[in-house]
Amino acid sequence: MSSEASTDDPKYDVWIEDTICRWDKGTISLAEIRELGGLPADCPVSAVDLVDQQVVALSEDSVHEIPPRQAGRPLVKRTQFKRSS
Repeated sequence: MSSEASTDDPKYDVWIEDTICRWDKGTISLAEIRELGGLPADCPVSAVDLVDQQVVALSEDSVHEIPPRQAGRPLVKRTQFKRSS
């Protein structure tokens, strides 16, 4: 039995609120973030850059690029998506 990931496995991780979600595409839109994170459709969302310590409110047409997971390497948590107040 092989320990290698299947080619059908999600290749990306998206951190929404306090949950790491698996994702299949290299980009994610605001609508997709809300759906994946179980957030209301009208919920304002911010992207928190954990390296630069910057918080940016996402516009309705925002699309965010996601770095791919690398097999055998720990998850790099660079950006977290959170509800905005």
